[in-house]
Amino acid sequence: MAKELVGTSKLHGLLIHVESEDASIDVDIPTHKVEKGINLSDHVERKPIVVKISGLLIRPTKDRVETLVKKLQKIETEGKAITYEGRRIYKKMLVSGLSIKATAKAVNGYQFSLMLTEVRIAQSSYVPPKTKAVTAPKAQAGRKQTANKKDNKNVTHVVKKGDTYSSLAKKYGVTVASLQKLNGYDSRKIPIGAKLKIG
Repeated sequence: MAKELVGTSKLHGLLIHVESEDASIDVDIPTHKVEKGINLSDHVERKPIVVKISGLLIRPTKDRVETLVKKLQKIETEGKAITYEGRRIYKKMLVSGLSIKATAKAVNGYQFSLMLTEVRIAQSSYVPPKTKAVTAPKAQAGRKQTANKKDNKNVTHVVKKGDTYSSLAKKYGVTVASLQKLNGYDSRKIPIGAKLKIG
């Protein structure tokens, strides 16, 4: 007596006749050793769902059966995450262990079995830069580039409330000592409105 077919199922849109659909939905329970008593556990880790299916690959002609087998082989070898629609729907599954067997039971096809394993495909963490990289002009390529220093000769600054030697040194790219030497004011008594020499 032939087994009753569970029904027509779809594997990545391909119609297959499934006799058996065996899903394993399991977790790992990590434990920690203790001196006395049973080990401790504080969480569970879900394992990927694994579905084993078996049934018949049947088509009206031998050529169509062979085309179906080739499509299944291609799905398996490319490692493409697919959807299986049987008694339950499983998404993001990889096909492995495809096995076909020619028997008298499947005159226009094969008996088959395969395993589907749930996967989570990682996304790329690469983030493209928002601005284009600045490159040196061709004439300067290969030469050591020097930083353009500000030309502060004959530059003066009119002192405003809150100006200090250190803030002005930072602003103009000079040292505090050079500002004090050029101007001679005490760092705590720079008069507002005074013209300070910068370079």
